Amino acid sequence: MPRKSTSNGQNVIKSLHAYRSRLMDERSAIDGKLAALDALLGGSPAPRRVGRAAAAAVATRSAPAARGGRGPRKGSLKEYIGNVLARAGGVMSVRDITSGVLSMGFRTKNKTLAKSVGIALTEMRGVRKVGRGKFRLK
Repeated sequence: MPRKSTSNGQNVIKSLHAYRSRLMDERSAIDGKLAALDALLGGSPAPRRVGRAAAAAVATRSAPAARGGRGPRKGSLKEYIGNVLARAGGVMSVRDITSGVLSMGFRTKNKTLAKSVGIALTEMRGVRKVGRGKFRLK
């Protein structure tokens, strides 16, 4: 009788190893898809995990810290700016970005919106200044 229980225990361990292997294959496929998306979006590729030590280091950080922050709040000026720049796909002036934000439906009573857009652009992580009053996504 004790012989059967160790055999069952070994079967459970084998099935857990097989399940882990399938999950690792799925993770590799997802990592590849994410890298392709990052390349299309022009963003920096996500860091690749290597071994258990790297996975443990990533797991110990909170999710927002691991990916560089939470991003702009929904409906915020920075979210609209990011959408305008993503849609344009190239270099834009502050004036063009401001008019794009308004045409996308951003509601404001701000009389100096262009100045606010310029300030927000300098604070955004995914935006690069390429000239005087000219910005683009990284």
